[in-house]
Parts: sequence; C-alpha cells; structure tokens
Amino acid sequence: MALHLLKLIWNRKRANFLIVTEILLSFLVLAAVTTVAVHYWRNYQAPLGFSYERIWDIVVRVPRGIDSTPEVDRERLARFVRLMEAVRQAPEVESASHVQMPSFRNWEWNSEVTLPDGRRVDFNGNRGGDELAATLSIPVVHGRWFAREDTGQNWDAVVINAAMARALFGTEQAAGRMMPRGDTRAPRPGEAPSRPQRVVGVIQDYRQFGEYSTPGNYMLERNDIVSAAQPPAATASGATGQPAGADGKPTEPRVEAQLPGAIMLRLRPGVDAQFEERLVKNLQAIAPDWGFTMKPVEDVRSEYLRNNYLTPLMIMGMVAGFLLLMVALGLSGVLWQNVTQRIRELGLRRAKGADRARIKLQIFMELALMTGIAIGLGAIILAQLPMFGWLGPVPPGLYVASLVLAALLLFVLTSFCGWYPSLLATRIPPAEALRYE
Repeated sequence: MALHLLKLIWNRKRANFLIVTEILLSFLVLAAVTTVAVHYWRNYQAPLGFSYERIWDIVVRVPRGIDSTPEVDRERLARFVRLMEAVRQAPEVESASHVQMPSFRNWEWNSEVTLPDGRRVDFNGNRGGDELAATLSIPVVHGRWFAREDTGQNWDAVVINAAMARALFGTEQAAGRMMPRGDTRAPRPGEAPSRPQRVVGVIQDYRQFGEYSTPGNYMLERNDIVSAAQPPAATASGATGQPAGADGKPTEPRVEAQLPGAIMLRLRPGVDAQFEERLVKNLQAIAPDWGFTMKPVEDVRSEYLRNNYLTPLMIMGMVAGFLLLMVALGLSGVLWQNVTQRIRELGLRRAKGADRARIKLQIFMELALMTGIAIGLGAIILAQLPMFGWLGPVPPGLYVASLVLAALLLFVLTSFCGWYPSLLATRIPPAEALRYE
C-alpha cells in the first residue's frame, strides 16, 4: 500500500511539492527550538553546586587610572581585608567570603591545562576565600576546602569539580594530588616561575552561570588576600629577604592573591532592607573612593537567567509558534484544496466499495508519507551540523533525541492539519464521481 501511495504522491508531485516544502521548513524550525529547550532542561537537572538563598553579594569597584605596583596591590588588598572584617562584625551576617567573580554575572575566566600526554583540558576558573564553601553551602565530596594550613606552602591550593577530576585523573582519587602539567616552558626574563598547584578537595560542581548553563570543568583557586596584604619581611641588614634579581637588588615579592571583585555574605533570617544601607555606609567609610553595589543573589539570578536564557528562548519559541501556526493554516488549506480536486478519484473508490475509514486512512497515510519525506530531507540537512562542529555544547545524543522529538511533534501537527480534509474526503458521495465520469 505504501508503494502505491508513493506512486500517487509522485504523480501529483507539483501539488505535493508545496506541502513537502512547508513541512520541511517546519521541521527545521521545530528542531532548533526543541534542541535548545531540551538542552536547557537537561542542564537544569544537573546540580548547581551551591546555594543562593539568603545570600547577598557586594560588587566592589576600584577606581582605575592608578598603575599596578606591588605597593599599590598590597595597599588595596589590605583595604579589602579591612572591608571583610567590617562585614563579619555585622551581627546580621552569618558568614562572609570574598570571591573573584560573583555568580550569575557575565564575568568569566577560561583557561586550560596541558597534560603530559598532550591532551588539553579546558575549564572555567574562579578564586575564593577560605569561608566561601561555608557561605555558599558548597558540598565537598572528597578532601577538604581551603584552610589556613595551605598558607606558606610551596604550592597553591585548588579545588576542582568532579567533572574536572575525571578529566585529569580518571577514576583515581584527585584530592591530595598535584595538578598534572605538560607545559614545561621556562619563564621569560623577569617573569616569576609558576607555582605548582595541589588539589586539596573535590566538589560536585560549581556552575557560576546558573542552572541553564552547560556543566563542565571548573577549578577554584585559593585567594589568600590576608597573607598577600602583609609587607615583605625585612632581614637584619634591612633587605626584604627576597631573592636578588639580575642587577643584585632584592626583588619585590610577587603578590599571589588577586584583588577580589565581590564579597558574598549569608545573612541571618529576618534581616530588613535597612541593613543594606548601613553596611554600605560602613564600607564606604573604609574605602571612600571605592564603589559598592549590594543586591540579593536571588534577584541577580532571576535577572541573569531572564536576560541570558529565558527571554531568548521565549522569543525563539514565539517565532517558531507563529511560523508553525502559519504553516498549519496553509497546510490545512492546501490539503483541503487537494481533496476537493480529487473528488473523482475518491468518489470512484467509494463507488467500488471503499468505506469511510479506508478513505480517511488513505489521506492520513499520504500525509504521513509526505511528512516522512520532509523529515528525511531535513534530517539530511541537520546531520551536517555535527560534522562541521556547529553543535556547540549540545551532546550528539541529546541532539538526536531533540530531532526525534521534533519529528514526533511534526507528525502530530500534520495529523491535526489533515483531520478536517480527510473528513471531507469521507463525505464525498459516489454519485459525484459518476457525474464526473
């Protein structure tokens, strides 16, 4: 029966070309929407890695125009340490920590690790303080979080997420291991050699950009601003105690810590909005020329997700929905006209004994075959995207599942569009066909 219907479709190829083209365009649009929606839904199921309830962030803006020198960096770090002390002394604050880049903002640090076997592991990174895990309720699955015992070591403490631990160490335990390094480039003249890094703990995840972002590798470095803000120790001869440079003069100590970009604080329940004004005023008294913006992280998260994920998806869905509605109306009209032009053929079938159910089945089967042809052509086009690497962070398996979902939705749409034309076909009396004959 399918071959017979294919022959009928081919005989009316000019009339059916428009139907197949409309279904093909609908499939391409529907595939794009379902791929993005399914990708976001899958990401949403993954753990975020931290809590944002009762969390506020204070974004700290330092005035520009001052050249960075070791003295300037130490003075800024010392001032930031005083800011942290002022925040922790507030009775409304349950816990506080500094962080290089607060969550749910367009601040990003991308880097990579080259393994001894030549493989590169890309990751997103951040820097935080010793209290960051307690403030944001970050669960540590192996090892521990940063602590004062990491100060003064000949390595820098880092915490990585489980995905990065698998990428670097496979099934072996990552906590307590040194970060593998395949780049053995010697430092340039005047450049300090990079310090080795030791993994002190593994967390489940830390998705800085929210629930809809793609899970990936992530590393947090310890940012010890307290030690870095201390002046270099002087020796008995008055020198700084640091190794001498090429000119014989003592070199300035390298400031390992970076100036944090924000303060994260967990407030006690029942804190009123006036606390924000009081705290910012206290911080402004310590650093009058710095700027401070304090907001609940829940508000920051809602705004970020709306601007970066939900609004684009909603616009794409509205455009796709409007396009599908136009296609559905056009498809219904074309099928209606198609059935009207086939009164003689369908009437003869009725006159030869075909009942209404068989006539309706024929119309639906023809529509299903044309839908299958359009989806097949669309699948050939969309199969090119993974070959050119245009899928981005979407896994191939998820992409295939999205195409299958789009195909099923399209079959439902075309069946709905073909319902009324098929009903008209069953109402064609045999006498109409005899009159045509």
